[in-house]
Amino acid sequence: MQNWRATFIPCLIWIGVVTAALIAGLAKGLSLQDLALPAVILAIPGIFGVCLSPIIEREWAQIGLILAWLALAICVCLFAGYYPFAVLFLAAPVIASLFKREKIVESLILATVFAALIYFAFVKGAIPESPLNDVQKLWMSQAGIMGLISLVISTLFSIAQERVETAVPSSAGISTDAIEVRGDNRFVLDSDVIETLNGSVMRFSKSGALMAANNEARSKFHFNALGMTTLNSVMSGSHSVQETFSNAVKKSLKSDQPETIRIALPNPFDAQSINSFDATLLPQSDGGVLVHAIDRTAEETQIEALRQQAVILEGRPDEKTLFFAGVSHELRTPLNAIIGFSDMMRSRLFGPLPSKYAEYADLIHDSGQHMLDLIGDVLDLSKVEAGKYSLQYDTFDASDVVRSSVKMLRPAADAAEVKFEVSIDSDDSLLVEADRKALRQILLNLLSNAVKFSYKGGQVLVKAQHKNEYLLLVVEDQGEGISADELERIGTPFTQSQSGLNSNERGSGLGLSLVKSLTELHQGQFSIQSELEQGTRVTVALPWSRPITELK
Repeated sequence: MQNWRATFIPCLIWIGVVTAALIAGLAKGLSLQDLALPAVILAIPGIFGVCLSPIIEREWAQIGLILAWLALAICVCLFAGYYPFAVLFLAAPVIASLFKREKIVESLILATVFAALIYFAFVKGAIPESPLNDVQKLWMSQAGIMGLISLVISTLFSIAQERVETAVPSSAGISTDAIEVRGDNRFVLDSDVIETLNGSVMRFSKSGALMAANNEARSKFHFNALGMTTLNSVMSGSHSVQETFSNAVKKSLKSDQPETIRIALPNPFDAQSINSFDATLLPQSDGGVLVHAIDRTAEETQIEALRQQAVILEGRPDEKTLFFAGVSHELRTPLNAIIGFSDMMRSRLFGPLPSKYAEYADLIHDSGQHMLDLIGDVLDLSKVEAGKYSLQYDTFDASDVVRSSVKMLRPAADAAEVKFEVSIDSDDSLLVEADRKALRQILLNLLSNAVKFSYKGGQVLVKAQHKNEYLLLVVEDQGEGISADELERIGTPFTQSQSGLNSNERGSGLGLSLVKSLTELHQGQFSIQSELEQGTRVTVALPWSRPITELK
């Protein structure tokens, strides 16, 4: 998302909240001398964001804005104390959600690392006594929390507004003056404009021949003469890359909508290095496709460095779990308010709403619920990694959990035009001894993934049976599937398949990792089989009764 208003509005609202809090404090008799310094500190990242919003499409501007919000959290924690100001570390990931998915990952890692380091310094007594008095701290905590809640709400609103707008993807950097949208909803770009666009731009004919390319594309990809170069030769990295790109082209032409994928290709001028690109494919009215590729190689290198830095936290699971628990609690409170208010708006509790605002309320509610679910997944996974997740064994009918889970996901399946087929072994009783909540989490994650990656009119098969002293659960879809290369990484936290990255549905890459972890906690078995365009089959086998080691 690079619409300048999407960044400008949340930052302006932040400044407005800080200003309103300042006026309210002065009205209550607090002195301007006490409030001036805290107000300036809180307002700086908002002012920085307002100034950068006209050029926010530039990479350095996005990184600078994220770092400004991160610096705010660091400064406030150092000068005013860790509690309750650690919640301000959430501001950077919230702002990053306005940009690419990579920015969210980077900001989360940076926020986690710095918050943990400051927490350790706070625990060890390495942070000097705050120069602020109690009045300044109290005002700053109230203004900061109100500002964060407003920032979350306005950011969700900006994301919702961007999703309902019908426009050419802003990542392509294409002016709408150079584009004609035909009646068949396909985009037609004037060839003379290609040379003026940022990034690598290539236009291929219906037969796959390269018809036009700008100078940056010639410097990043391997070309022969125009008309003699084919789409497959440009994407000559591996069979997997060609297959992924070919499937994306077919999907874009079939749906008449842009598709974005991540590809990795050998550097044509240095065989030892790999270049990574975000490629957006726009269907053309002549049956061809326009490819706009942004080089993400430098970002990939930065992310890898950040991941290596984050390894230092792995040796301190207790502190990390404590941090996640505190942050999740602080964020759940405003999110519950957001979801509750948007639900009242959706139900028109206080009167009718214009249709567009009702649609916004639905999007705000869904986005808030998604963030709340993500917080729960992160907290549960951190508990599992730290060995703090304790299974609560109980004897219950697994068929009831299967049916209730399917019922919960049925509205989402109906919206996606996907049908459930449930097969429960009726010959044997399904009274299993396990953790009911964990089993429900396993099923909800598997069913949600199956619905999300199924095609319209598809079917999701759900099976439950007693086999060889195990409760066997199978969830099988007929969706996009996963390539053999990506299948090896599935189950690793924050890892998604290419289909997950291309999907319009958001995901964190935690679902299957959590399923696998909960299965292993039961001393069960987890397996997944998948092929591209053939669908995916996930099998979970849980011991029928509580393992002997758990009884000790």
